[in-house]
Amino acid sequence: MSEFGKLKIAIVGGSLSGCIAATLLFRAGHEVTVLERSRSGLLGRGGGLTTSRTVLEELKSLDLLDAGFAASPFHTLKMSKLSEENAYVGRCPLTRPIDMHCVNWGGFWQNLRKRVPDEIYFQGKTVSQAEETDGCVSLTLEDGSTEAYDLVVFADGYRSAGRKLLFPDIDLSYRGYFVWRGVLPESEVNDSDPLNDHPRYSYKNIDGSFVSFIIPDSSGSMIPGERIINWAAYIPLPAEDLPEFMLDNDGQARSGSIPSGAMRPEQDTDLKTLMTEQLPSYYGEILNKSQGNQIQLIYSCALPAYRKGRMCLVGDAGMMVQPMTGAGVFKGFSNALDLVDALGSGKDLDSALESWSIRQTRVAHRMLEMGHEMEQAFIWNTIDLAKASPEECELWWEKSIRVPEEFSYFAT
Repeated sequence: MSEFGKLKIAIVGGSLSGCIAATLLFRAGHEVTVLERSRSGLLGRGGGLTTSRTVLEELKSLDLLDAGFAASPFHTLKMSKLSEENAYVGRCPLTRPIDMHCVNWGGFWQNLRKRVPDEIYFQGKTVSQAEETDGCVSLTLEDGSTEAYDLVVFADGYRSAGRKLLFPDIDLSYRGYFVWRGVLPESEVNDSDPLNDHPRYSYKNIDGSFVSFIIPDSSGSMIPGERIINWAAYIPLPAEDLPEFMLDNDGQARSGSIPSGAMRPEQDTDLKTLMTEQLPSYYGEILNKSQGNQIQLIYSCALPAYRKGRMCLVGDAGMMVQPMTGAGVFKGFSNALDLVDALGSGKDLDSALESWSIRQTRVAHRMLEMGHEMEQAFIWNTIDLAKASPEECELWWEKSIRVPEEFSYFAT
């Protein structure tokens, strides 16, 4: 417990980062309230996500995840491309050791959520206003109710209302590409051997890249044939084409993403045709069988700080880092863990929050730099993996990506 005693803390957002922060702060003795705007729950969101073994083991050691929580490990990244000699799975002239663990998003959230007491987790609560006066933050909900807190932690995702409130002049930066992604039951493919690898494919004659990885099914099963194939195609799209591209199957303009079930059928078909031409046949078949696919525009965002006064940002509500870094879980976890430590540091509250903010900002900038380098390597300036020698690929890699010491799924 900090020297200023138990704090009354509101956490805005009850997804992954919100649940981690809520559990850690509640266990530290603070009075915690989680305000989640969704009324229907979050179990159906997302397919798979990636992180490192180190992060998963630390989550388990702190009893934020069950000791036996299922994850699919991958130890080698295979940089590959369709070639004339291998139209089935392509040519791989470069491998890199990784320590990547892939999990089912729904199962991951459910495991985190069950550690948050039901009496402090409230659904259907949308914050419409936040105002700090006299050392406390007053939150106003859409229903008109208000409540004052000692500290407000915004964990409300990449389109964070908290970020906009704290830094109104800073917008998300569209990176010039989107990710088209989907899942397919492993039982629908005849050959599972290629799924034992984690490949990143560059395309035949356009910029961008494609990845796939296996995740447990919704029950946590890792039995071959019961698992799920998760795939993601990163595809360039000029900003001027976004208004027409981001129309859903009802003709409504979407902002940021088109969720599963809302894509226009002809749009999904066009992307399947494009990727079938660009990828080895094995993955083209997987994409053509996948249904209920979705689109997410890729953004980044740099911030000067992670707090203003008694309001803080955690996870994707803070600095937005490209998802190909696999940094999402690490960001939310490290932000929350460091916040608990800062509140128990013996400093006065404002000094504790400021020290915490400085560290989060420094680490996030390093991760954002890695994200920019990975974009250049994997989206815009990939060496020709179909023709380059292993030695040329090795040199290209060493010049392309620097790994920040705080986090990476790249093994060292």
